[in-house]
Amino acid sequence: MKNRILTVLMMACFALLVTAAPRLGTMDIPELPMADGSGDTPELIVKMLPSNAAMKQMSELKLSSLRGKVTLLDMFWSQCPHCEEHAPHVAEWFTKYKSRGLNIVGLATDKEEESAKVRAFMAKAKTNYPIGFLNNMVIAYYADSHDHGVPQMVLFGTDGKMVKRTIGWREDVGKEMIKAIEEQLAKAGSTTETAAPVKPGSKATAKPTTRKTKIA
Repeated sequence: MKNRILTVLMMACFALLVTAAPRLGTMDIPELPMADGSGDTPELIVKMLPSNAAMKQMSELKLSSLRGKVTLLDMFWSQCPHCEEHAPHVAEWFTKYKSRGLNIVGLATDKEEESAKVRAFMAKAKTNYPIGFLNNMVIAYYADSHDHGVPQMVLFGTDGKMVKRTIGWREDVGKEMIKAIEEQLAKAGSTTETAAPVKPGSKATAKPTTRKTKIA
């Protein structure tokens, strides 16, 4: 009798755990926040590097403002040799693809009082895209849950959903990201091209690599 009761209790506990467990699948792909506040991702705000000309001296950036655009978040540390190696390539991507709609935001793991180090990093890499500071909320939502190594790049499509994440830097990592960027820009361009034309006089309606440094 006792064994039967124990078995029933164990089955009940197992059923409770299965019911309470979060559902994982395509619907759980990380997303950028929705501008209207709907969705499962809260508004994430990052502080920007003071006097950053690329951001016209904006003090902070709401990540919801990036939704609807092909966006690359580049997490780095100014003292990381592999970040220094990969940053010039990211700057080249921005120069090449910004006219097609690519947005890149660099997020430094450095502390805000270490802005001078970040500026030195930017000057050396000739970065030409906005730079801000990484925070725990962004790490929690977008960094790999098992590996916080940097450099770590996260690409989002125009639908706001994450489509690619890479950790570390090698030539093949760069090629993978370029391919993903071009695919997303092509999708965005296709959507624009197939949109209904506006008539004259009318108004338009609206695996991880070994070359990395850990996020502090």
